[in-house]
Amino acid sequence: MVWLACALGGGVAAQPAPPAPAPAAKQPAPKAPKAPKAPKAPKSGKGGGKVDPQTIAALNGGTVEAALKAAEALGASAEPAAHDALLDALAMGLPPTVAIVAVGSLVAHPAPPDVVALKRYAGHHNPMVRSAALTSLALYPDPVARKALIAGLHDTTGAVRASAAAAAAKGRVREAIEPLFELLARGEDAAAKALAAMADADLARKIGEQFGKVPEAILAQTLGMVLKRTDFGPDPARVELVRAIGKIQDQAAVAALTDYIDATPKNPPRASRQEAQKMVEARLGGGGK
Repeated sequence: MVWLACALGGGVAAQPAPPAPAPAAKQPAPKAPKAPKAPKAPKSGKGGGKVDPQTIAALNGGTVEAALKAAEALGASAEPAAHDALLDALAMGLPPTVAIVAVGSLVAHPAPPDVVALKRYAGHHNPMVRSAALTSLALYPDPVARKALIAGLHDTTGAVRASAAAAAAKGRVREAIEPLFELLARGEDAAAKALAAMADADLARKIGEQFGKVPEAILAQTLGMVLKRTDFGPDPARVELVRAIGKIQDQAAVAALTDYIDATPKNPPRASRQEAQKMVEARLGGGGK
């Protein structure tokens, strides 16, 4: 026994050294962690960014005052969701006063789907709503929008026809020229302004050819408005207009030519101004400018 041998020898027996541990296997150095990838921007779905739900609720079911403020706020927002909210509200139906603001807000960020909604409101029972919708349709180069504008020129309410005429001029709707001539023959000032705004040299010549078909006073006013446009020309085209106005015997012709003389500087000399001045002097017996 080991303990008996230690006791008999009077000392402690030396213990054998434990075996040396086997050398540990060489571990590979840890790899540096990869940098995290930057998160991808989320794809915007329909509606895009967020819009305050309370604003949408106010537009659809609040007081008229709250709905008007909501329509303005949504129009001021560039978020697609704001635009969608306006379209949805118009599809559901809005009171006339709110609808007028909503259609105006819609065109702050025009998009093709708007045309369907605006065409619908161009046939609204309220003339002010129809006018607002027609005014907004001027911003859409769409065949449906153009047809709606032309239909507006035949509206039974003069103010609506005036809005359609202004919109046709703003949108340069050439298909509206013949209906505008019909309105010009009825003496409607809005048609005169629209045709004058749209006129190039060819259209100005056609306007002059309405002599005898259109009341002289409004024809002179129309040609005079074209003549005063700073972007209309060249001068030979202005000379043609002066001569067309000279055929008109109404006093409005003298007024149109006088306005042109006053609005045109003497220098550099312009043949159209010189001819206009001679006509005015002849009409006034030498008392012109």
